[in-house]
Amino acid sequence: MPLPKIDAPIFELIIPSTGQEIKARPFLVKEEKLLLMAAESKDVKDIIETTKQIINNCILTEDVDIDRLPFFDVDFLFIALRAKSVGENIDLQFKCNNIVNDEKCGNIFDAKVDVTKATIDKDDSISNDIKVSDGKGVRMKYPNYTTMKVIMSDDSNIDKKIRLIANSIDYIYDKDQIYSAKDHTKEELVEFVEGMTEINFKKLENFVNNLPGFIVNLEATCDACGFVHKIRYKDFEDFFF
Repeated sequence: MPLPKIDAPIFELIIPSTGQEIKARPFLVKEEKLLLMAAESKDVKDIIETTKQIINNCILTEDVDIDRLPFFDVDFLFIALRAKSVGENIDLQFKCNNIVNDEKCGNIFDAKVDVTKATIDKDDSISNDIKVSDGKGVRMKYPNYTTMKVIMSDDSNIDKKIRLIANSIDYIYDKDQIYSAKDHTKEELVEFVEGMTEINFKKLENFVNNLPGFIVNLEATCDACGFVHKIRYKDFEDFFF
């Protein structure tokens, strides 16, 4: 006689960029095992593919294509699923910078970050339509999860920035025509970016320097001087693995 199965709870999540409501379940032990194996391998591509596989396993709504979502949606979904699976709070420590008697307090105090309160931090003043000369411009897009994680693992800062910009181009246009990025190779797009003037490059760089990310706003009190800190926490890397 087969052993009984214990049903996992089902909950709802909202995809930040679209507002779509989806159904999901928590990680199971087999998925935690996959995460640990990927983390131990230290292989970026293995970690990326494992992360996407686990998210796909846990999302029960059928029409969600992880590869078509911007990177911050996937990060957000992973954080939300992990919170439902292993706990909603991260225990952290912060250093108090409050001035006491003309000196910084410097005390290290404990705080909890509730990841269920994570929100997407997006600067709406940053336009994705960037004019580079009279009648010519570049329409930008948010890179997907795989592209973002592979590029950000590169050690060369200038090459990383150029590749990130090239992969964030949706299309280039002039007065007569639209040139879709999907119709051109990555090498051609990199060459296009490298052929820009410094002024125009800075315009595209500003877009990728201000890509959305998620944050948690919290208050925490220093137990030495009693100062209440208002903290915008966004360094979630340790929570992923």
